[in-house]
Amino acid sequence: MAKPKNAFLSNSFLIFITRFFPSLANLAVLIWYSRNLPTSAYGHYQFFWIQLNVLYPIACFGIHILVVTYAPDALVRIVRKLTKKHFIGYSVWLLVLASVFAYFQNRMLHLPFLIPFIYILCFSLSMIFESLLIVFRDFKSLVTLSILYAAAFWLAHWYVLKDGFSLRSIFFLLLVITFIRLCIYMGISLAEIKRLQPVAGEGEMPMAETRSLWLHLGLYDVLQVLFSWIDKFVISLVCAADVSAIYFNGSQNIPFLPLLTSAAGSAVLIQLAHGHEKDEKTDAVILMNRTGRVLSCIVFPVFFFLFLFRQELILLLGMRFAPAIPVFMVSILVLPVRAYSFTTVLQRLHKGRIINAGAIADLLLACALMYPLYEWLGLPGVALSFVVSTYLQASFYLIYTARLLHVSPFKLLPVINWIIKFIVFATLFIIIHYWSYRCFTGLIPLFLSLGATVGIIGASLLIEFKNQKKYVGS
Repeated sequence: MAKPKNAFLSNSFLIFITRFFPSLANLAVLIWYSRNLPTSAYGHYQFFWIQLNVLYPIACFGIHILVVTYAPDALVRIVRKLTKKHFIGYSVWLLVLASVFAYFQNRMLHLPFLIPFIYILCFSLSMIFESLLIVFRDFKSLVTLSILYAAAFWLAHWYVLKDGFSLRSIFFLLLVITFIRLCIYMGISLAEIKRLQPVAGEGEMPMAETRSLWLHLGLYDVLQVLFSWIDKFVISLVCAADVSAIYFNGSQNIPFLPLLTSAAGSAVLIQLAHGHEKDEKTDAVILMNRTGRVLSCIVFPVFFFLFLFRQELILLLGMRFAPAIPVFMVSILVLPVRAYSFTTVLQRLHKGRIINAGAIADLLLACALMYPLYEWLGLPGVALSFVVSTYLQASFYLIYTARLLHVSPFKLLPVINWIIKFIVFATLFIIIHYWSYRCFTGLIPLFLSLGATVGIIGASLLIEFKNQKKYVGS
C-alpha cells in the first residue's frame, strides 16, 4: 500500500506546484499595484480580471474538470469519439463568449477589440490543455512552464508600471505570454494523445454518461465562479468605486488554499481512476480521510495566522484600505472548511445532479442573506452571507457522500484529528502573536510569525506523514 500513498502525495504536490507559481505572481502584482496605482486605474485593471474570471469557466464549461475524472486511456478513447460537429459547436461557443468579453473590455476600458477577444480564447484553452497534461502526468513540463509563465507575468507588470502604466500595454504583453503557453501545451498534449493506443472496449464509458457528467460539472463550475465573484460584481454596481475597491481587497480569496483543495481532489480522482472498481468505495473513504488530515496541517495554521494578523496584512496594501480589515476578518472564517474536498467522491460517482443542487442552493442562500446582513453589519455582512452558505453546503455534500458510501459522515472526516490540531494551532498562534508584539515593533512581528507559520506547517506535515504509515505500512 506504500505505492498508492506515495502516488497520492506526489500527485497532490505536483498539481499544487503547477498552479502555485502563477498564483504567487498574481498575488505579488495585486499587492504591488494596490500600493502604486491610483484607485481608479487599479479599479479598471481589476475590472478586466473580474470579467475574465466570470466568463472563462463558462467558456471551458467543465471540460477542464471533466478530464481529470478519467484515466489517460479512457480519456483518449473519449477524445477519439468526438466528431467535427463537436469541435465546430464548441468553437462557435468560444467565439461568442470571446466576443461578449471583448465588447465589454472595449466599451469600458477602451481596449482594442482583438486583445481581449484572443486573450480569453487562449486563456480558456490553456486551462483545458493544462488539465490534459495533469491526466498524462507530464508534471516536468507543467512545473517548468508554470515557473516560466509566472516569471513572465511578473516581468510584464513590472515593465509596464516602470514605463508608464497602460491597460493596452499590459494586456497585450499578457496576451503574447498566454498564447505562447497555449501553443506549448497543445503541442505536448496532442503528442501524448497520438502516442497512446488504448485497447478498444476496455474500460469503455458510455458517451451518454460522460456527456451527462460534463454538463453537470460545467454547470457546477459556473455556479462556483458566480458564488466567488457575484458579491464583488454586485458591490461594484451599487457602491462607489472606492467602496468597491475596499470590498474587493478585503474579500479576496486566499489564492493558494483553493489550489490545495483542487490539487488534493484531482489526486484522489486520479488514484481512484487507476484502482480496482470493487475496492473503490473503501479506497474513497481512506483517501478522503487522509486528504482531510493532510490539508488541515496547512489550512488551520494559515487560518490562525491570517485571522490574528489581519490588520497588518491588509495595511500592506496601503492605509487607504484599512476599512477592508473587518471584511477580511469575516471572509477568512470560511477557511477551515477548505481543509476538505467535499465534491470529489460525488464527482467520481457521477453524481453531478447532487453537486449542482448543492451549488444552486448555496448561491441562492448567499444572495438571500446578502441584503439583510448588509443592513445589519455593513460590508462585513455581505462577506458573512457567503461564509454561512458555504458551511451549510459543505454539510449537505458530506451527508450525501456518506450515504452513497454507506458510512457515517464522521467516518469521512478525521474529526478527532481536526479537534486536536485546532486546539494546538490556536494555542501556538496566540502565544506567537502575543510574544512577537511584546518583543518587536513594525513589520518584524508579521514576518517572524509568517516564518513560524511555515515552520509549523512543515512540522505538522512531517508528523502527519509519519502517523499515516500505519494505514499503508512502512
